[in-house]
Amino acid sequence: MTNLQSNQTVALSTPPDRAVLKSMPTVRAITRSWRALTGGDGGGTLVACSGGADSVSLALTLWSAKAPITLGHVVHDLRSEAEALADRDLVEALAARLGVGFVERSIKVANLRNEEGTARSRRYEALAQMAGEVGVRFVASAHHADDQLESMLMAIARGAGPEGLSGVAASRPLTDSVTLIRPMLISNHADAKAICRAAGAQWAHDASNENPNRFRSAVRLGPARALAELRPDTAAGAVRAGELLRDAAMLVEERAHAILGDGNAWDRAGLRGERAIVLGAGLRSAALRMTGGIGADRLSRRVVDPVVEAIRDDSTEPRRFHWPDGVEIVVTAHRVEISKTRTD
Repeated sequence: MTNLQSNQTVALSTPPDRAVLKSMPTVRAITRSWRALTGGDGGGTLVACSGGADSVSLALTLWSAKAPITLGHVVHDLRSEAEALADRDLVEALAARLGVGFVERSIKVANLRNEEGTARSRRYEALAQMAGEVGVRFVASAHHADDQLESMLMAIARGAGPEGLSGVAASRPLTDSVTLIRPMLISNHADAKAICRAAGAQWAHDASNENPNRFRSAVRLGPARALAELRPDTAAGAVRAGELLRDAAMLVEERAHAILGDGNAWDRAGLRGERAIVLGAGLRSAALRMTGGIGADRLSRRVVDPVVEAIRDDSTEPRRFHWPDGVEIVVTAHRVEISKTRTD
């Protein structure tokens, strides 16, 4: 269920007070982050705006800095049509109030396998398409430090390595010409609501975000909240830890490439003494080269670890492993080979 929240009623034709917003330290910090991530790009930014407090505050912040922005909204079918369209209308009204452009796309993900993961990937595809439509190189999302902490706690539960534990990056490519940026990682959800209130802006509250049956919601309501109560700066610490873990993951990838290169067959004796984390990273990279980068989220430790263990053990029996997307790995007494099998 979506409820609208604001601290006051403001006519849609009345823009916020830029001076009030620009006087807020968090607004200035997010603006500096946006400029650093885009190089102060004058070509503009598409703000991924769901209608929640986080994305509304990002739109308000960049508008206050006179950044050339367009609000982009994705309508999906995971909630009722009335709720989804109410969020869409709120974002369109915000764009009108700010005097900026508005674009939208619709995606269908209900009843598909892994609805949340599919919705995320299709949402990013839609945002990249909208960015191309309006002719901008950057899509800004409102991920913040609280989100980072939740992502890292979820990764711990999965037993992820440094790359998974690092959470989301401040920027990453969506396509060859569009880059996703996250200028709000230096702030948190409380900051976002404060910005909205200062602007007298409404935001949508999605009650499904508090559903304890959803993993992220359970983490948010449980361990993340408990950590924040024990140490209020925990989320900011998670962002710093994520940066260090991302550097560590890069070192692992560099070592993996040095050992496995870009090949698809290796001498097993040369791999047996290598660290498991390096072998896993190298085999994942080899698999993704064969699938064109498709299926990274399906190469979990549950899939990769048995192959790594087979390479490092003392057995000489041939073993064959079938990975998602038609990737096959064969471990024999002396060789390790990876190939792409026919899937039609």
